[in-house]
Amino acid sequence: MPEYPEYLAALVFAAGGVVSALLAPHRLSAAALFCLAVTSAGLGVAGHSAAAHPTVATVLAVAALLLTLAVGLLLVADGVLLVRRYGPQAALLATGAAGCAVLAVLGLDAVFHAVGGEVFGALVVAVNAAAGYLTLLFLVFAGYVFVRGRGAPPPETTHVIVLGAGLDGDRPGPLLTRRLERALALGGARAPDMPGVVFVVSGGQGDDEVRSEAEAMADYLRERGVPADRIVREDRSVNTGENLRFSVALMDGTTPGRRATVVTSGFHVYRTTLLARRVGVPVDVVGAPTSPAYWLAATLREFAAILWLDRLLLIGLSLLLAAPVATAVFAR
Repeated sequence: MPEYPEYLAALVFAAGGVVSALLAPHRLSAAALFCLAVTSAGLGVAGHSAAAHPTVATVLAVAALLLTLAVGLLLVADGVLLVRRYGPQAALLATGAAGCAVLAVLGLDAVFHAVGGEVFGALVVAVNAAAGYLTLLFLVFAGYVFVRGRGAPPPETTHVIVLGAGLDGDRPGPLLTRRLERALALGGARAPDMPGVVFVVSGGQGDDEVRSEAEAMADYLRERGVPADRIVREDRSVNTGENLRFSVALMDGTTPGRRATVVTSGFHVYRTTLLARRVGVPVDVVGAPTSPAYWLAATLREFAAILWLDRLLLIGLSLLLAAPVATAVFAR
């Protein structure tokens, strides 16, 4: 058995991440494997450097503690702010709950240092490893969202599909307004000698909405000067997959050889891209800006949705963490 099995596991996970990134760069599996590698290496550092390098271990432990405390407090504060502003919605409450969970991990660590015990220590190692892995994976996802949300569409775009979001009465809400403004900016950026893009507004009528999102978006675009003959309504969809399928079907029936770009919120770009690949819809996806106060909660919700969408793959990969965790526990 190797002297430092956690480091061996880290090398194996890192190699798997490289292979996964080459074979399926659009999937979260490569990021999951790289985060497993970092977590495993962290377990090795925590388990083997404390005795040999106590000062380094202490500095790393304090830095990790302060970073975790800051993340937990930020999530709780953001959740409280959003609930006070928008009301007790499930996604906003989940943000505060995630912050409480992070702080609960710190509380568990504090209790262990006060009480001790081998069984309790094994539990603490497992909880810390899982929390660290999920935190790293979320940070990678958030970085991807931040970068991809600022991407530019290809110049040969002929259609811009705007995905629906909630209405404010009979008008587009703030989130949807930002998507529409981003779509208008894409249309206005084309060269003067190129034909104007066609806007496909996609969104049905929710149970709590007075009219379809597509109708509200079409009115908004007309008010901003877009001719009616350059607006196509798709008013049957109730989710992102249907948005994509129904919109592309409308385009295929009228414009052969089209090139479509989908506009959604920046935090939603990854899941939209993933769903487009799954339903076989060839589109590019760009993001619209989001209110800074809402961005963290929305990204956290999307992260949970991605974990559920790829649950079998990600759960299988996550179980690989059991090997280095077990090694760290038994080495105590």
